[in-house]
Amino acid sequence: MTKLTYNFDSLDRHGIAILDVDEVMATGIWEEMPPSERGNARLMFIGFTSSGRLLEIGVEYFDEDDIEHVFHTDDATRHYRIIFKNRTIR
Repeated sequence: MTKLTYNFDSLDRHGIAILDVDEVMATGIWEEMPPSERGNARLMFIGFTSSGRLLEIGVEYFDEDDIEHVFHTDDATRHYRIIFKNRTIR
C-alpha cells in the first residue's frame, strides 16, 4: 500500500489543509516535472479546492519505499494557471 507523506512546513506556510491536497490530487490535472535530485519521478497537480482556491501540489515518488511525498504546496503560479486553463477549457 502506498504511503502519502507531507511537507508540513509548506502546508502551514501557505495555509493549505491536507484535505485540500487530497482533493486536488484526486480531481485536478497533473503535469510532469523533471526528476528530483535523487532521480525520482515528480508530478505537479493543479486543481481547485471545494472553496474555489486553485492550488499547485508537487509530489515526489519514492518507488523503492512505496511513498508519495507532497514536497510543495502553494496557490497556483501564473505558469500552472495557464497550463490548467489550456487543459481544462476547450
